[in-house]
Amino acid sequence: MAGFVRQAHSGFFHLLPLGLRVQEKLERLIDKHMTKLGNLSLSQTSDRLFCLLETLGASKVSLSSFSSPALWKKSGRYRDDNPELFQLQDRRGAKFLLSPTHEEEITAIVENAVNSYKQLPLMLYQISRKYRDEPRPRQGLLRTREFIMKDLYTFDATPQQAMKTYALARKAYDAFFDELRIPYLVADADSGSIGGNLSHEYHIPSLSGEDTVISCGSCTYAMNEELAKTRSVVNDHRRSAGVHAPYRSWFGISNDRTQLVEAILPQYVESNEFALSGKGETQLNPYLIRSLYPDLDLSIEHALNTFIDYWGKRQSPNQDQKLGSISRPRLIRIFDYRIPQSCIDHHNNSMVTGGHRLQELSKCVDLEIIMSKSSLDLTRIQEGDECPKCGSKSLKLQQAVELGHTFLLNDRYSRPMDAKFTTAQQVDEKSLVAQESRTDLGQAGKCKAWFQMGCHGIGISRIIAAVADALADKQGLLWPRVMAPFDVAVLANEDHKAAAEEIWDILTRQEGGFDPVDVVLDDRDKGFGWKLKDADLIGFPVVIVLGSIYAKEGFCEVSIRRLGSKEKVEMKDLREYVGTRMAQI
Repeated sequence: MAGFVRQAHSGFFHLLPLGLRVQEKLERLIDKHMTKLGNLSLSQTSDRLFCLLETLGASKVSLSSFSSPALWKKSGRYRDDNPELFQLQDRRGAKFLLSPTHEEEITAIVENAVNSYKQLPLMLYQISRKYRDEPRPRQGLLRTREFIMKDLYTFDATPQQAMKTYALARKAYDAFFDELRIPYLVADADSGSIGGNLSHEYHIPSLSGEDTVISCGSCTYAMNEELAKTRSVVNDHRRSAGVHAPYRSWFGISNDRTQLVEAILPQYVESNEFALSGKGETQLNPYLIRSLYPDLDLSIEHALNTFIDYWGKRQSPNQDQKLGSISRPRLIRIFDYRIPQSCIDHHNNSMVTGGHRLQELSKCVDLEIIMSKSSLDLTRIQEGDECPKCGSKSLKLQQAVELGHTFLLNDRYSRPMDAKFTTAQQVDEKSLVAQESRTDLGQAGKCKAWFQMGCHGIGISRIIAAVADALADKQGLLWPRVMAPFDVAVLANEDHKAAAEEIWDILTRQEGGFDPVDVVLDDRDKGFGWKLKDADLIGFPVVIVLGSIYAKEGFCEVSIRRLGSKEKVEMKDLREYVGTRMAQI
């Protein structure tokens, strides 16, 4: 154990001293990039609004972890049966929920505090604990029920200004992840339950990742698999009725468990390359199915059994006549373009797919058929498929962990919550009308409009876990300098304790153009070999050893595992040597 976290309960973790130092360093780095102002001089333009948009300069807030169902009902996100919300009530019966996100709360605050376009743009951010009742917490801090996140919320007067702010926020994210010095991918993404019509995800490639990022080796195309389009199909004609090929079914179920979705696709990929490599069996693209049927619950692994069990408890021979069309189970079938017409006809005239259990329900199944278009490919994109942007066959699939997400919300929350501000004559009212953002006329004939919003998240807990996992080697963790618990660890035996303290003095002061270094002296009552192994396990970027070589030759042994270097350095040269190497990690 490296001594960073301890599990308290399923999905809940305590941060120990080393873990807390990593978190605090990440928070300081986020503060730097959220509050950092650009270099634009006010003399370059007389437009105050434009000057503000050319900088980020967000203000930090701290919002309560508690929210209310009433506020979430206003935004349209609340459901009584939402299993991901932690809900509770006080002794008086007042209902609350632990916030997984704070869009509703921040919108309510700004609605009451901002009245005029003159107070815009506005950028507010927080770093706080969030809560989600994750059904299957796993992989340590990667999938938990309590987690630390940074949220930036932006408010603008027009969609055009909101887009400029969105671009600035993305630049700040690029700078933040660049300074982490980790490999990362930026991909177009699905906005999901947060909403909005534009979003991007920041990922770190990792075999532990639950996301798949599709990118092209020949152009800038990069997209989450949830949003990626299936490769184009050359043959636009369905197979003839006389052609038979193996096919299989995949099942999904609706959120309310009343409707079963069956996707029928070929058993094998039509490619000699796949057949020879042992990858001939097709894989369904569930996100494409969900785009056709948005109410699909992809978290259910055994959808067919869940559907049959759900209706089996609700059906009896005496109830059939009482069931109306709304309360009857429904089967929806979606066919891949390669399924021959003869197979489709056979499928639609039988209930064989689900076996005898589904046949028991067949007399009350309201069969609805969705015929896929001839060019619709239900299978997942594969390595080497054609890029939808440049046409080259160089698509690459990478497992990845999502670390951050930016959303352009526009009026997704301000409209249902009726959060408005007073505009001005010089505001481009045509663009407001085009976006249906102008609402009514206030006093003195001034126009009132809904705020144009954006939200931008960074998962701090996730970064800690993902970076630790992605950069570790056989010896232990390999932290980037900006998030390591300490920059330098000094290990010395009892005879060289005074020399270790001198090194601490040298490295922690600003001197010779080098900033102070965060140094820890390992003075634990443990053997020297144990300390060396523990330093590697913890992952200090630089380890300075005062051992036998120092006693015999007067040299410090300086190891930097990320650079693969181990050198002997005189104490008088340590400040320059460490300062120069630290800039590389």
